[in-house]
Amino acid sequence: MNAKMRRMLSDESGVALVTVIGIMAVLTILSVGSFMLAQQTLFESKKVEDQSRAFRAASGGLDTVLTSFSDESTATDFPIPGSTPDGSYTVTLEDLGGSEYRLTSTGIGVDGSQEVVRQQFYYMNLWKMNFAGTGPQSLISGSGGLAGTSNIIGPFYMKGNLAIANNMSCLEGPFFVKGGNITVGSSGSLGTSSKYVKVYCDGTGNPAVPENGAKGGAGGVFVTSVSRSVPDITLPTVDRDQMVTWATKAQAESIDNMMGSPDKNLGANLETTDGQPSDYTVMKPPSTTTWTRERAQSTPTNANYKFIGTVGSDNLPQVSALGAGTTALTIGGRSFGAWGSVTTTDGVSLPAGPTGANYTLSNKHDDFAYDDENNRLYISGTVFVDGPVTFSEDFTYVGNGSIIANGPIYINGTMRPYGTNTQGEDNQWALGLVTPGDVYVNFSSNNNYANKTADEIRATTPDMAGAFFAQGTVHFSNNPLVRGSVIAGKIDSGGPNMCLVTNPLLPTYLPESLPGIDRGLLMPGLWTRG
Repeated sequence: MNAKMRRMLSDESGVALVTVIGIMAVLTILSVGSFMLAQQTLFESKKVEDQSRAFRAASGGLDTVLTSFSDESTATDFPIPGSTPDGSYTVTLEDLGGSEYRLTSTGIGVDGSQEVVRQQFYYMNLWKMNFAGTGPQSLISGSGGLAGTSNIIGPFYMKGNLAIANNMSCLEGPFFVKGGNITVGSSGSLGTSSKYVKVYCDGTGNPAVPENGAKGGAGGVFVTSVSRSVPDITLPTVDRDQMVTWATKAQAESIDNMMGSPDKNLGANLETTDGQPSDYTVMKPPSTTTWTRERAQSTPTNANYKFIGTVGSDNLPQVSALGAGTTALTIGGRSFGAWGSVTTTDGVSLPAGPTGANYTLSNKHDDFAYDDENNRLYISGTVFVDGPVTFSEDFTYVGNGSIIANGPIYINGTMRPYGTNTQGEDNQWALGLVTPGDVYVNFSSNNNYANKTADEIRATTPDMAGAFFAQGTVHFSNNPLVRGSVIAGKIDSGGPNMCLVTNPLLPTYLPESLPGIDRGLLMPGLWTRG
């Protein structure tokens, strides 16, 4: 091999060596880089997992508190600590007013990582408000606004437009208007200068209402703020299965010898000696041989005095199609049942039953009885009527119970607790009325609420007091003052001077067998993290 060839091979070997060294350097750099990237990815992955654990702990705490939240929950019950497999959490509560709250849950993972989640939500007890919730226009007023000097005092929910006409007032609140606008007439009032209200309205044409976050009092509008976020609340539904449950409950209470249901522990009322419903009329109240009890239905189709309808061959209630019952009942015009003397907590005493009864069980009465001489209804537990119910006259009531009607309800006279206890608070008496159909309030009162404060109206003797549920429409005539809660698909205020006044204490002594009695309404709002 000549010298020239040897020089060429030597040069190529040098180039190859440099190339190999270069490739090795690149591979080393790539390896180191890959290792560092993998290490960084592992670190980030661990960091994300740690944060995820803290987030899951925070979310778990939030969910736990939300599921147990009630209208009795207050800020004094917080903070609430707890733990999950992912870490610990602490939940705090802010009361934003107007039935709106914010929960903040701080989660700490097992490594000390921290995450915060917040849930804003509405929570309302259905029976602390008046509610017209089917829509699209759930408050029917005929002339585009509530008629005359109508008033709504306390929490109120509706769908459609709320037209506050002249001489009408909406006081205390909060007010929820879904799918409509609020307009206020020249002499109408939304809130007062001494008590501003909170408004939730998702309509856009509310010139009299200040924008969100503002506070204003111009033109009869006194609101703390307006939120454009309004929960979409649906009316609790009554189906036939629920009606059968209530009918069965009424049948069972007809022979248990208890006032109301056994869990109320109100003592005996002596309905039967051997569990046979037929004993009700033949069994004498104490110390009498001259007087026999009658059932509410003069010609009953079965012997169960609290279930008015048909019992099948299997001894089970035969409930008609929803709202289509035909066994009608009129309350008023005749006495039925038995009752003893009653001493009320507000110092008013009621005499015993009819002459000859000598019913000596003090403060005891049948679950369902009516004193036609004094127009007084005695009510406890659950009464079921498989058809329409008519109240034919003014009356007062004693006790705490519900009447379920599988048909319309006609109210032709005033109804309120007996004595000076006209609003129910003193003796915790409340009458519940439930129908899957409509309620017709046909009497007229002489009330006029123009220029009166909420406190003055609350102190006025109501025409109706209790808890009223209609899956259809509640139709009001002229001038009724209703104390308690009206829960309906629609409210027809075609007559003037309708006045709905909530009773904040009503949920503490609600009668049995009312829709929505076992839960509040929780509507989630804004959720945030961090």
